Order: sequence, then structure tokens, then C-alpha cells
Amino acid sequence: MFCTKCGNKLPDDAKFCVGCGTPVKTTTAENASLQDTLANQPQSPSDQIQQAESASVTVPTDPSPNMATSEPKAFLFTALNEAGEAAYGTIGSTAMNAVTELIPGPWKVIGTGIKQFFSSLRAVLKNPKSLIPAVLLAIVWLVLNLLQVNEVDAAPVQALSFLTFANGGMSGGFLGAVGGILGKGIFAGAVTTLLGALLRKNTGAKRSFKDSLSGTFGVSLGTLWAYLAGAGAAMLLYLFLSGGAIRLAFMGGIAAAYLAAKSVLNNGFLHRLISSFTSKGKAAASPGAAGFVRGLTVGFLAAAFLGLTDVNLILIILGAVLLIGGVVMMILQAKGIVKLGKGA
Repeated sequence: MFCTKCGNKLPDDAKFCVGCGTPVKTTTAENASLQDTLANQPQSPSDQIQQAESASVTVPTDPSPNMATSEPKAFLFTALNEAGEAAYGTIGSTAMNAVTELIPGPWKVIGTGIKQFFSSLRAVLKNPKSLIPAVLLAIVWLVLNLLQVNEVDAAPVQALSFLTFANGGMSGGFLGAVGGILGKGIFAGAVTTLLGALLRKNTGAKRSFKDSLSGTFGVSLGTLWAYLAGAGAAMLLYLFLSGGAIRLAFMGGIAAAYLAAKSVLNNGFLHRLISSFTSKGKAAASPGAAGFVRGLTVGFLAAAFLGLTDVNLILIILGAVLLIGGVVMMILQAKGIVKLGKGA
């Protein structure tokens, strides 16, 4: 056995330590043999812990606060330290080897969007009631177009046509018809989404008005050029989606702005698609992606009001300048030629 104060090895029948004189209590021969085994044979940390806990530890009759620990206790502490290092090592290894979900490329985002579209379509077919808003809107469009074809242009008909984007794609030839169909699809999607949001109980966390406003229109110096490029792109897209009738496409622009804002707030398909171009393979989307979609929101709103002038040239020039200028400045910023601070 060993002295609990100075650590000297003592005979089994020793009453006092020959090194420091500390009195000890005699342990049984079995415990003494076990202590000798622990002292002389290398063991694994787990075995040391188990045996040290089961062994009787020799305690001096007159312990002092500065008393050194016995060797079995030293084994115990060493084992705990080693076990702790092993545990931290395992945790670190697991964290380092964990698979992080990276932002996919554009084709994968588009493929996922198509799958989600057909999944939504199947859900709609299982619940036909969700089609009621779109069916009613289609009937309204048909009736209004028939009335206008028959030269019924009363004020209520004109007002309802304006509010429902009924004239989209009616006066722009083939290209205008394609754009108008897409524009009407966007308008119908916005109406359906808005009605669903109003009728659905919101069980999630609610955003404050300030957060919603910042998330929809906020811009920083670091995302300024992407913001302007998005605004320019929206103005040019508005010309296409208006179907050749920009003055009558006001509500179509409002609907497009609503969907863009909803996408950036809820990480929708449009936001994911833009992120896939700018942040492929990264763990988080670049701020420029959100800036571009926010720019689309502002651009569609601006185009809707500018379109009331019925002058296409304004939107063409302003949209082209913002889009080209924004893209060029984004490239120069990425190359470090143009630098902007991170302040708001």
C-alpha cells in the first residue's frame, strides 16, 4: 500500500509512514493486493475508473486540507481527464464531419420547383375548393372581354377590367399574348396566395411591421448594385408581362411586386433561384440575392405607376440603365475595383 500524504510505498502491516510519519489504517490483504496491481500494471482509463471506484481508499486518521490524494485517486482523475479529451475529440470530429446543406445550382432549384408545382397540383385536385378563386377570376376575365368585344365600355366594366388585369395580352401580338398569359398567371397566383394567407390561421411567429418593411424594401451599401439591377430587370419584365398594354397592367405590376416581396420574406422559389446563381455550393445565400429580389419588388411597383403614363420608352430606358449599370457595378465590386462599406 501507499502513504496517502507523501506517496511512499509501505509494507502491508505498516502503522506509520517511514517517510513522513503519517499514521495509517491497515487495509485488508485483498485491497492491498488490488492497490499493488493498480500501481504496477498499465490499464485502460475505463478499467482504472471502475477499479478505483470499487477499491477502498486508504485515509489518514488525521487528514489535513493540503493532503495529497492517494494513487488510486490519481488514476481516477487521470482517467476522467483522458475520457474528457476523448469525448471532446469525438464531438469535434462529429461536428467537422457533419454534412452541411449547401445551396444547390440553378438546375436543381428549377427541378425542385417543378416537383413542388406538380405536388401542389395533386393537392389542389384532392381539394377542388382551393380552385374556386382562380375559376371565378377566369370567369370574370371572360365576361369582361366579351363585353369589351361587344363594345360595352361602361365605367364599371372599365374599372373592373383595370382592377383584375383583364386586358393583359390583348393588344401586343404574339409576344404580347405570351407575356399577357404569364402576367395573368402571376396575377391569379397573387390573388390565390393572398386569399389563402387571409383565410389561413397563422400559427407561426409573426414579424413586426418594421421587420417586414426592412425585409421587403431594405437595402445596404453592400447590396446596392444588386438592388438597382433587380429594379431595372423588373421594369423590363413589366413591359413583357403587360402584354402590350402597360397602362392597363397596373394591377399586374402590383401582383408581381407582392409575389417578389413574399418570396424574399419566406425564402420562396424566386429567392432560391437567384441565390442558386450567386451562392452555389455555399452554406448561406449572399446578401446580393435578397437585394436583387427586393429590387424586383421596388421595380415592379415603380413600373406599375410609371406605366400609367403609357410611355413605353420611359420604362425601356430607365430599366436598361438600372439593369446594365447595376450588373456592371456588381462585377466591379466583386473584383474589388469598386468598394462600398457595409453600413446601411
